[in-house]
Amino acid sequence: MKKMTGIAGGLLLIAVVFLGQSQCNEQLPHPPFDATGSYDGTWQGQTDENTQTVAACPLQLTLAQNVYANFPARMHVSGTAVIDYSCFDWPEWFPPVPPSTVEVSGLMGEDKHLVLLSGGCGTGFCIVLSLDGQGEDTNNDQLMDEFCGEWKLTFLLAGVQPFGFSGTFEVVRSE
Repeated sequence: MKKMTGIAGGLLLIAVVFLGQSQCNEQLPHPPFDATGSYDGTWQGQTDENTQTVAACPLQLTLAQNVYANFPARMHVSGTAVIDYSCFDWPEWFPPVPPSTVEVSGLMGEDKHLVLLSGGCGTGFCIVLSLDGQGEDTNNDQLMDEFCGEWKLTFLLAGVQPFGFSGTFEVVRSE
């Protein structure tokens, strides 16, 4: 009899733990929508020293998010950003700079706030990108349709003061 009670008690404990975890998971934050998709838009701003203004450079994002994952993974967003530099006023001696494709990742809050970050360093050179803004679902289909906010792109060179650009961006779903 004691053995049966021990087994039943163990099963009851497992059931309580399992049910408790699933109920807790429901109370944890959920993303307001799915950011998965492709987005096109522009970014604009100026250099940190206000020596150059950048107007309407193309910006493309491709994002992925698993809104069905457990917390906190369901809040994670990752993908790529294609940054076009063709609208910069480069010195005549400076060679053309092709667009950069950089990996981004970050977190979305229940309040539609999404922060995407990227950074990478080589020998003596680093680039750091941040996109910090609000997403919107304009047609109530549970997909993010727009993402806009502030961005910052910083270049770090060995032996040189960090420099970069900052401003605003806006992208809309393109698929």
